[in-house]
Amino acid sequence: MSRETRASWEAIRSAADVESSGYALFRGDAADRLRDIPTGSVDTCLTSPPYWQARDYHHESQVGLEADLDEYVTRLLNVFRGVKRVLRPEGTAWLNIGDTYLHGVGTVDGKPPSRGWKRNKQLCLVPYRVALALQEDGWWVRNVMVWHKPNAMPASVADRLTNVWEPVFLLTRSERYYFDLDSIRVPHVTDDDAERKRACNGGSNGKARQDPELRRWLNSPRHRATIQGLAEVRRRPNAPDATELAAYLRRALEAKHVSLQWVADQLGEPFERTRHYFRTDMIGSRLPPEETWTKLKAILGLDSQYDAAMAVEVGDNVFRNHPMGRNPGDVQSISLSRGSEFHFAMMPRKLADWVLRATLPEGGVCLDPFMGPGTTGLSTICLGGKFIGIDIRRDYLQAFVRAAKEAVPLLV
Repeated sequence: MSRETRASWEAIRSAADVESSGYALFRGDAADRLRDIPTGSVDTCLTSPPYWQARDYHHESQVGLEADLDEYVTRLLNVFRGVKRVLRPEGTAWLNIGDTYLHGVGTVDGKPPSRGWKRNKQLCLVPYRVALALQEDGWWVRNVMVWHKPNAMPASVADRLTNVWEPVFLLTRSERYYFDLDSIRVPHVTDDDAERKRACNGGSNGKARQDPELRRWLNSPRHRATIQGLAEVRRRPNAPDATELAAYLRRALEAKHVSLQWVADQLGEPFERTRHYFRTDMIGSRLPPEETWTKLKAILGLDSQYDAAMAVEVGDNVFRNHPMGRNPGDVQSISLSRGSEFHFAMMPRKLADWVLRATLPEGGVCLDPFMGPGTTGLSTICLGGKFIGIDIRRDYLQAFVRAAKEAVPLLV
């Protein structure tokens, strides 16, 4: 942990109502208590706010029992503005919200509404209304993960299907962010040889065995290029960090006394693309492509300092599986957890563990502004991270402390 990160964590602990070396808990309204957390001090957020019109948590400040859905969306939007502030620029947020059906809608002039979504038996599409509002407010919506619940409760209705899944949105502050896909990869169904044979139509049982025309096309170089990509790939294995090269290019730009717009015009590239080659921040910096780098050397009169680092090596592009497994995809089957005496709608630990492995850096900080009994927190500290939890109910904070001591006895 860096000195800056350690200082932020100590500031968080000092402002918390309940704290230890591994967690800091705040009691109160999420939007209010988020103000006590330093800007840019959190790596990731995983939360499941109270669903709209679903349950009464017996607190005057609770979220979820608003009479109007728009008010519910506005309250969550306000909380997530606080979440965005405390997240690092490369931070992420996972948001799980369930849906609901309208009932008890009144009449207009003695008649029920004839159109629009505010009618009895309408599926409200609550998660998507919230996600669209967040998107308009500046968040990137990167995934809608389907949480399939194999043991979902059966429904007593006879005129629609039983709901067995909920969305989990992956939100980010910017286009580039921390995401460790390798930590959640899954084994390939077939090995490299089988994939290659299937892709290239090998063997006597290929998909085109009774179609000579299709077989000829499948065996053509064009098809092989489609399946395998280019026969050769060009790499720069020793390329410097993009921010390092950007600083070098900036110095050359200043020495030549020319503008970035002039460079873009000489390259024949859009200004917005060109400026990324000169940005020295981690989020916005990009290495120039091979051809662009050659042009930049000539335009700016660059020396040979980076010639070796930017040298290109050519190699075969062999069709093969990723050595660490395949991308798991956006549908995950995870059974519901049993409720407890404190909470009857708990997020499964398996779900929390799975998403946090991808977005919680080693020793990182995770936030849950609607923590409940603290499933997110238990996953965080068991994965070696630090947890910030917020809830309006004191008994939820107390329940988490007991569970945390049981899960990680060495926490102090």
